[in-house]
Amino acid sequence: MYTDLLEKGYACLRRGDPDSALIRFRHAAESEPERPQAYFGMAMVYLERESSDEVVGSLEKALDVDPLYIPARAYLGIEYLKRYDIQRAEEELERALKDEPTNLLAHVKYAEYYYRLGFYHRSVEVLERGLKGPHGSTEHIVAMARELLAQSRQKAKNMILREPPTRAACCVSLPASFSARAKKHRPPARSSYARFHSTRFRERMELCWFGC
Repeated sequence: MYTDLLEKGYACLRRGDPDSALIRFRHAAESEPERPQAYFGMAMVYLERESSDEVVGSLEKALDVDPLYIPARAYLGIEYLKRYDIQRAEEELERALKDEPTNLLAHVKYAEYYYRLGFYHRSVEVLERGLKGPHGSTEHIVAMARELLAQSRQKAKNMILREPPTRAACCVSLPASFSARAKKHRPPARSSYARFHSTRFRERMELCWFGC
């Protein structure tokens, strides 16, 4: 029953029906509250709705019941990055890789962290390392990794003729508009947080099914 509800929930998400998906994930969580996958599914619904507080709450609930549930910790790291909490984001992503060094999704999200900050070469390094390892991931996760790798390589190639940003320079550029905008958890129109240009890629990154 639990797995069936999760599968139906993700099917609803793919059809563009987040309300029905949320109902199924909630039923799954009620049936087996000690398992993290349903809370993660709820987080994916809230992510689609761009409800940051609910996303974080659901991911933290998943980690409350299973601190080693890597998908929740990896996505939580990106949510903190969106809130401009770079240190907390990196801590969560570092822990995800420490808890499961061969987890490809953790590598994908860490690479996304670098991609959003404009460190495309680091994103490439993380993805190449993850893909070379014995990750045993599903085709879905491998496709995510390869697509982000292609985008990161292209971005890195475009930066060859100019000096790449340093971590310090990137972080220093944020505070001018940090306080007012961070409260709303929305990035400024132009910042070091690179946006993904492919809608299809964004969907594949965010609608990760429970088996990942």
